Amino acid sequence: MPFKADCSSRKENSKVFLQQFNATTGKTEWQLEDESYDYHQEIARSAYADMLHDKERNQKYYDALRIAICRLRTVGSSVHVLDIGTGTGLLSMMAAKLGADEITACEVHLTC
Repeated sequence: MPFKADCSSRKENSKVFLQQFNATTGKTEWQLEDESYDYHQEIARSAYADMLHDKERNQKYYDALRIAICRLRTVGSSVHVLDIGTGTGLLSMMAAKLGADEITACEVHLTC
């Protein structure tokens, strides 16, 4: 998953690291690309694409969040959601759509 290497506000200095697998060496390598690099295709080829397009799986997560949020609301509790390993943030967005009061999304891959 790419991440920005330069968090400065000067756009011309921003770069994107792209992780690539070298089939010859069997190792992962990092390549530096300009911010204009279109990494949508990288995301489409990643594991996230399979998960994002898995309608049945995502519907089950949505239903589970809806049930949990409704139960908490029924007893008068506020709803706090912790999304560990958020990745694309899909589950956090589902929780927000369903009315969670507070959402904390954690991801190991740093982005600027």
